Amino acid sequence: MIFRSIASPGRLVAALALGLGLASFAMTSAAQGTLERVKKAGVMVAGNSGSYPPFEMMEGNKLTGFDVDMADELGRRMGITVKWEIIDFKGIIAALASKRVDVLISAITWTPERAERVAFSTPYYDAGIGAIYRNVPIAKPEDLKGRIVGVQLGSSGERYVRDTLGSVVKEIKTYDAILLAVKDLENGRVDAVVNPVPVLRYNARSTAGIRATEVWDKRVVGINTRKEDADLMAEINKHLEAMMKEGVLAKLDAKWFGGK
Repeated sequence: MIFRSIASPGRLVAALALGLGLASFAMTSAAQGTLERVKKAGVMVAGNSGSYPPFEMMEGNKLTGFDVDMADELGRRMGITVKWEIIDFKGIIAALASKRVDVLISAITWTPERAERVAFSTPYYDAGIGAIYRNVPIAKPEDLKGRIVGVQLGSSGERYVRDTLGSVVKEIKTYDAILLAVKDLENGRVDAVVNPVPVLRYNARSTAGIRATEVWDKRVVGINTRKEDADLMAEINKHLEAMMKEGVLAKLDAKWFGGK
């Protein structure tokens, strides 16, 4: 037998009011956009790999690099503080989709596949794809035929090699960080490393004998939001475009890359 207790009318009214109040709160929270929430909190959580010098790198426990300086200035203009969340690059887009972070500021290269999953800001850096090499002469993509090629896992360099050279290279070696790929080039374990050229030049600058090709395929990088966060992206683009016009990004380029 099932027993049911009968609540008094007063209790029913109170329960109904509480239920409506909770529902109203949930609807308000759901309706509140990311930009509004970020502005109210005064904090924007940004995902970053922490392993793509000079865009981002760890110095002890401190994150530093081009993207960090750029984000600090962006936050100042937005009237908020940027809080960093360090995430392995291969899982960084998933972290944005799951709302672990509000944005991605990690020099992510635009690709059609990524653009289907996340929104891209106005490009803030031109990071064309090319290669570095040491013991074998490489000038064109075709020169990688029969070679062992190193790439960063999940990077635009990996996608370029797999899409355009996957059937002709001898082997594709993947690395969680670009520095590991460069180290294997130094040690002769790969014949070349493919990635955006500015990053390759920076990371190979201290190793004798390593050379870089010209740009093979133009690529641009941007800040990422979820597609539904159009108001946040508009705010970011407004400040990025102002920073470009005012020469702020050019100064950061000179600081971190030595200019173009």
